[in-house]
Amino acid sequence: MDPRGRLCVCNMDTTTHALAGYVIARAGLNRSTGKWGTVAAVAAAVFPDLDLVLRLFGTEFSLKYHRALTNSVLLVVPVALLFAWLFVRVSKVRKFWSFFLIWTIVMCAHTFLDLATSYGTMLLSPFWDCRFSLDWLFIIDIFLVSALLLPLVVSFFWRRKKTVFARIALAMAVLYIGLCAWSHSRALSLIARYVRENNLAPLAIASLPQPLSPFNWANLVLTEEKVYQGLVNLVASEDETTASSKDFLARFKASYQPVSQLRYRQWQRFDESPWVERALGLKEAKTFFWFARFPIVRDGGVVDGKHRVEFIDLRFGSVGTRRPFRYVLDFDESGKVVFKGFL
Repeated sequence: MDPRGRLCVCNMDTTTHALAGYVIARAGLNRSTGKWGTVAAVAAAVFPDLDLVLRLFGTEFSLKYHRALTNSVLLVVPVALLFAWLFVRVSKVRKFWSFFLIWTIVMCAHTFLDLATSYGTMLLSPFWDCRFSLDWLFIIDIFLVSALLLPLVVSFFWRRKKTVFARIALAMAVLYIGLCAWSHSRALSLIARYVRENNLAPLAIASLPQPLSPFNWANLVLTEEKVYQGLVNLVASEDETTASSKDFLARFKASYQPVSQLRYRQWQRFDESPWVERALGLKEAKTFFWFARFPIVRDGGVVDGKHRVEFIDLRFGSVGTRRPFRYVLDFDESGKVVFKGFL
């Protein structure tokens, strides 16, 4: 939760990870360890998300250290060795290397699923804090969950084929992720064309996955002065329901434009304001820019008698919409910071 009690969606849903670990075990990885192997797989699947407890120390602290050590590929083997030993001790199942293999494979699967989202994962922590991301999957993907879950539901009515159905679930999940990767490459090609046609000099580009469809993408271009954003649905036709519809899903669907009608909005990266200039020199700004991929800094005007500066990452929505990770600095008339934090 953020400091005001709202849920900050920032990592692949832990339930999805647990389900993936369960399916991997049922697909045959627990053959020599039985139920304890399944328990180990689910434990390994949720273990990297234990760092969600960092939110108790504030959103800023969580930004710095979430998806760091527990997602580091450098620590997979040491962690797998430790928990393999613990599971042998607790379960009395003398299959150390089987437990080790389960923990290694499932933790790598967890890291891959996190990497497939756009939040960023510090794969080489603690030696390098660079965030890597593939930008293939939305945070909570109902299609991925369905691909993993539906074959399992069927297997409860056909227990003799439970391993077969678990493998079908894995195959469906892999195919879906492949579809998202292909769709992502198509969306990126649209950005390349836009950059070329408008003679832009991008510092960064990205196509970010959006909710409810593997064909919805937010295309973003970062330049020295501006950020450009275009919302596209790769398979939408020109006669889709308009945004004036009273139906929420229809309006949501209409917010993503067909390829032929794709238009980009643009924002200045930094408002021309002495308060913005002052905020950019503070260490809090450096932390935000380390985390943000498409940052905008706005003069928020006077709020409760204080001069407000807002830091926004367009990775998590558009200007004017409700979004997580909106960082605020409030200054008094003398230029002293009287409030800083996420709202």
